[in-house]
Amino acid sequence: MLERFKETKKFLLNYTSELEKSKNIDRSIIENSSLYQEIDRLEKGNFKIALVAPFSAGKSTFINSIIGKDLLSMDIRAETSVITKISYSDQIKIQVTYFENDQVEMFDTDDFGNQLTYTTCKEILKKITTVRDEKNEERIREVIVYCPLDICRDNVEIIDTPGLFSRHEKHEAITNNIIPQVNAVIFMIDPDSVGEEHFTEKIRNYVNSAKTSSLEEDGRHIFFVINKIDVFDPEDIAKARHELEQVLSGIILKPNIHEVSAYFGMRGKQLLTKDIDITEVQKDRKIKIPDPLDPEYTIAGRLITEENAVDIIKFSKIKELEKALGEYLQSKNQYLITDVMSSIRNVLSGTINKMKFEIREVEKTITEDKTTYIKKIEALQEEIESLKDETLNNVRSIINKKILGGTSGRGLDDEIYDEVGGQLVDVGKDIDREIFKKWTKAKQGVTQDNGEDIVKSVILDAEEILVLKIKELVRTSFIFIKKEISSLISDIQEQLDIVTEKLEEAELKNLGIKMDTISNMNVDNLVGSTMNKIEREFSDIIVGIAKDCQDKVQGAYNSAIYEVKKGGFINWFKGLFGKEEYEERFDLYTFKRGLDRLIEDLTESMQEQVFQSQSQIATPIFHMAQKIFEDIKTASSNIATNVIKVKENVLKDLKKEMYKNEDEKLASIGQKKQKISNVNVISQRFEEKVLQFSKEAFESELHEQSPVYQ
Repeated sequence: MLERFKETKKFLLNYTSELEKSKNIDRSIIENSSLYQEIDRLEKGNFKIALVAPFSAGKSTFINSIIGKDLLSMDIRAETSVITKISYSDQIKIQVTYFENDQVEMFDTDDFGNQLTYTTCKEILKKITTVRDEKNEERIREVIVYCPLDICRDNVEIIDTPGLFSRHEKHEAITNNIIPQVNAVIFMIDPDSVGEEHFTEKIRNYVNSAKTSSLEEDGRHIFFVINKIDVFDPEDIAKARHELEQVLSGIILKPNIHEVSAYFGMRGKQLLTKDIDITEVQKDRKIKIPDPLDPEYTIAGRLITEENAVDIIKFSKIKELEKALGEYLQSKNQYLITDVMSSIRNVLSGTINKMKFEIREVEKTITEDKTTYIKKIEALQEEIESLKDETLNNVRSIINKKILGGTSGRGLDDEIYDEVGGQLVDVGKDIDREIFKKWTKAKQGVTQDNGEDIVKSVILDAEEILVLKIKELVRTSFIFIKKEISSLISDIQEQLDIVTEKLEEAELKNLGIKMDTISNMNVDNLVGSTMNKIEREFSDIIVGIAKDCQDKVQGAYNSAIYEVKKGGFINWFKGLFGKEEYEERFDLYTFKRGLDRLIEDLTESMQEQVFQSQSQIATPIFHMAQKIFEDIKTASSNIATNVIKVKENVLKDLKKEMYKNEDEKLASIGQKKQKISNVNVISQRFEEKVLQFSKEAFESELHEQSPVYQ
């Protein structure tokens, strides 16, 4: 799925290791670059993919198809009730985290003390992750399955969420808390479900929630999979696709829809890796594929051979989905690659330019009085040190002004509070209109028998609307923050450009020549990592605020529960001794009033609640922004400091050269010229490999898109 990313990452890590060991590369330039920090980010970069689906859509089979292993139970009765994550490890093991005291338990052997296999791992998972045991979801917070799966290398994590629309009410809340914390969401859909009224309303709500749970524009992070193309006729699949596009109309402009057979994908991969024998496929009555030699006919049973594994996978169309998913995930973390490449180029060019400058200056001073030249160097050193202090002060001033505000006194906190407060008024009106409409309609059908079911349904509707509206508000606020941070980075770059000009002027004044570019004073590499931080913070804040909204709605329900004495003579008799028994009853009238008050709190009395809601939402956003601004201050100060350190090191080395005699200087010049030649070879090899990666990516796209090219 991420083959190109993995290959590029491996090359960059190995190449950086070579640079560290090379005697031709200037150590001070590497150490005063951002290469090490960027390599660390590249190694830690992760990809999280969540699978969301209604009960019985074939979710477990689909995950098995992606990983190419029969790991998760495909029994239709074994509905997932616990968040299950699949991550990479050299050995198969299962980590279970419980709600109570966050206790962790690790399974790495079976009942007989043997190392876990995929088969024994599957049996353990069936016991602890399905709804067959209702206590599972009450006890277990999450399960992580560690396996030696190639697809999960490089920090790829696949998350199986509890089913949507299921009879287990908690599942939907769990799923809504997971979605904001992943890079990509896959909604899996059964062709039979798309046209149903219940499905249409629910899926629109879930997609809206997933869209507002990410800062990604146009829902690029959301993928839709219509499963079971091996079971349904092409006409049924086409109809389901059309209906899904209608459902998503107005939510996502260009939905990313894929049609697959999860079962065929899993079986084909198992056969390809020899996890199963060809006879098992031949006996499988579900497996029928177009004849590769004559596609108008199908082959099955004994006509299928091991060579048909690729044909089975091709029929499943699972590779097309994996490619699209991989390309999206790569684009999300592409900044990790480009930042490392940029830093490597800076180290290489900086090493060459430093030696060229030194050669030029040493050649010029072979016959010149070294005392005079040393004084020029010392004068330049003083100016550079002064410029460093000035630069750091100016950068800090720019950021502090952005956080605290200027002469007007309006700081970042005021802007965020105003941004949130302005939106809350519209949120209140939207909630008033939507919930009041639903509640008014629902109250008409309430009876003694169905009352509790109806009000519970209204609770879920109220929760969905409230959470969705608040998510939209927070998302808009974060987009505002992103713009502010982009503006800040631009202001810092402008300041660093001014400093660069001043440094060049000082060099001209003192040495009569400008140093070649040895280290770039720019903040381009800050952009990707900063925006990534914003997205991570957004996911944490959105989950917390959504939980607060859910608690508010649930509080209205809880306030309608009260205890009454049980009836009957025996209980009356027990009451004489203070031993009477009580039972819970639901008061519809009280609940209606409670929900009415909730709506009133969120709408009609919104002006009274605005400050509290404003503070609850704006405060964590401000603290997040403040922290990121401080990180930018540190990072940009380091960039300026490192550039100046490099220049100071150049002058120190140059000063040492001045104390050498003529023969020693000539020998040093020869050594530097040889090193320049060596570094040029290293640099050329680097650029050729990068060009090869680009060419392969381009040709791959042509092969996919153009039959003529093929």
